[in-house]
Amino acid sequence: MPLSEKVTDYTATVLKNDVVTYTRVLRLTTESGHTAFLAFEPTPRAAWLEVTASYTNVFLPSDEFDRTYHLLQTESPVYLTAINFIGLRAYNLSTGPELPGEGPGDEDALVELAARIREQVTGPQD
Repeated sequence: MPLSEKVTDYTATVLKNDVVTYTRVLRLTTESGHTAFLAFEPTPRAAWLEVTASYTNVFLPSDEFDRTYHLLQTESPVYLTAINFIGLRAYNLSTGPELPGEGPGDEDALVELAARIREQVTGPQD
């Protein structure tokens, strides 16, 4: 059962067939070697979470794929928690600690800062 285990890698799959109802899959591996299979389907099943010592299967609504994939693409570190114990089911994918204000705008701010420093050192560029 992974409790806040660091995700070390992932794969993404888009599929459509006559066998399963899910159309997108993310497969995660944690530092301990635990694997997680996240399937995104139009109508998630009642038994949406299965957790064993070595793997976790999570069936989520299709509309959660984009934000889950985005989290994996843009954040580091990412942690997985999955619990299915005496009727309590919980799945969580979370980021590690970050400073306030970090995000997509940071790269632009760094470029602007570098340009200002360059201008102060070398003078205005035409």
